[in-house]
Amino acid sequence: MEKKILIVDDCDTTRKLLSYIIRERGFKIVGACNGIEALEILAANPVDLVVTDLNMPQMDGYELSRNLRDSYSELPIIMITTEASDADKKMGIESGVSTYLTKPISPQRLLYEIEKLL
Repeated sequence: MEKKILIVDDCDTTRKLLSYIIRERGFKIVGACNGIEALEILAANPVDLVVTDLNMPQMDGYELSRNLRDSYSELPIIMITTEASDADKKMGIESGVSTYLTKPISPQRLLYEIEKLL
């Protein structure tokens, strides 16, 4: 069965690029432009993994991750961000992300992390 991945990023270009990279590996992609839209999508369409940005309008990646942990405790979450400080990484882990990656990130590294979590 084809695994489904939700990509959450307010930048359309980034969302499309990540979708292309991940789709090429054989995964089905669903996209959302912010955390609120992501939660709405998840309520109707279960996914196997979430890849999210941190800095987004309406609901940032930390808040999205906390919401996901409350409702989907076992759902793997990969956060990709430019925020590289130890404090940011700690907040990411405390919010429930499975993997915290800082940009720039190679497509191979992202795919490795996805396959490791699935």
